[in-house]
Amino acid sequence: MSIQENKEMVRRYLDAFNDFDRDALSAVLADDVVEHGATREVEGFDEFVEFVDRNQDTFSGYTGSTEAICAEDDLVTVRYTVSGTHDGEYLGIDPTGKDVTWSGIAMYRIENGEIAEIWIEEDRLELLQQLEGYDPPAHLRI
Repeated sequence: MSIQENKEMVRRYLDAFNDFDRDALSAVLADDVVEHGATREVEGFDEFVEFVDRNQDTFSGYTGSTEAICAEDDLVTVRYTVSGTHDGEYLGIDPTGKDVTWSGIAMYRIENGEIAEIWIEEDRLELLQQLEGYDPPAHLRI
């Protein structure tokens, strides 16, 4: 596949993710997809869908907006912002009902016309500050 086709596949994935369209997700994700996530590793399409279900339960209205897309060879990288309402327990924090946003970067590896592997890096400190009002020590505020 060309770089442009890879970028378009990732765009279709992002649309399907935001719509939580399982059929569209299965059309672009490999059955044995691996996501190296911000909080855990997910293996296989079924486990991936369960993980997304839990995110939707924890942050209702969970959606992402794309800030930038770059690609080279079989890799596509996306800079994004996520938003949602904290309606479920997250990392031991009871639901706050707060609307939250945080940013991240994801890298997608395309193999045989499908997304085979995903790496996620997110600013979870940004999220925790919104949920708990966490104020890091001065030496960490750089």
